[in-house]
Amino acid sequence: MLIPQSTAAISPPFAGAGELCALAAAICWGIATVYFTLAFRKHKAQDAVLIKNLGGALALGILAWFLGPEREGGIPTGNSLSWLIFSGFIGLGIGDWLFFVALAHIGVGRTIILTQTLPIATAITAWFTHGEELSPAQWIGAVFIVLGGWVAESRRARGGRADTIGILAALGAVVTFTIGNVTMTEGVRSSGVISSASIRLAAGALTVLLIAFFRGDGKRSLRVTVSAHSWRALLLPSALGTWLGMALFAGGFKWAKQGVASALAGAAPLISIPFAVFMLEEKPGVRGWMGAALVTVGVAVLGLAV
Repeated sequence: MLIPQSTAAISPPFAGAGELCALAAAICWGIATVYFTLAFRKHKAQDAVLIKNLGGALALGILAWFLGPEREGGIPTGNSLSWLIFSGFIGLGIGDWLFFVALAHIGVGRTIILTQTLPIATAITAWFTHGEELSPAQWIGAVFIVLGGWVAESRRARGGRADTIGILAALGAVVTFTIGNVTMTEGVRSSGVISSASIRLAAGALTVLLIAFFRGDGKRSLRVTVSAHSWRALLLPSALGTWLGMALFAGGFKWAKQGVASALAGAAPLISIPFAVFMLEEKPGVRGWMGAALVTVGVAVLGLAV
């Protein structure tokens, strides 16, 4: 059933709707990242992945049922459903798992730097698979956002030794995230953005559980899903960063070019850096603020290019 559909553009509800959705997703993720960081002081990152995906699938699934297909809800069927399940399995299941393997081996800084290539990888892949060509201004904006994220996070990459497993896991995460993004586009074309996000999150949650059982950690993971303590600690960042953020992300890929949507969604450092200063009392330094400035320029260029 995984046969590419027509690549005809989907008319957005208003000009720039896709770009606005992708940027709003970045804002959600930027704020949620700080709250997840606070939660990780007492909870495992793998637990957060499971709760955010499982909770998001349930919350958005119920919302999609109430909204109906005429309001970006409903139930995806046929090829759309197959693409969304595959996208969630690859991107939110295997991709998230590889991402956290990388975090464990090479740390946050180098992992973010390596995965910051995702927007460019998505744009190039969409060019080959869907014939989506970015304008020169859009390429410039995307490059500024990637470069800004790299500069902002490079301040944390000092002092660690190279780890082959971590580097391969980070690069593998880029590959799986890219595949997840491109295949999500196929699924969301004829489906509502709310229901599409719900299906992807459900597939991702199931994949995380399967990986946990394969590693012998399945029973503990199941207990986490019914732990009131875990839900209280992870509910706010999950609801903001995953439930709302993923729905907006799907809207970005439905109504904007994939490379543009991925780049704008990657503008999270623009939000997370100043928010971390306020909430975590972090000191981003010159590189952090320079990175945020580059991201701001990239967002502005992409906005003007719409």
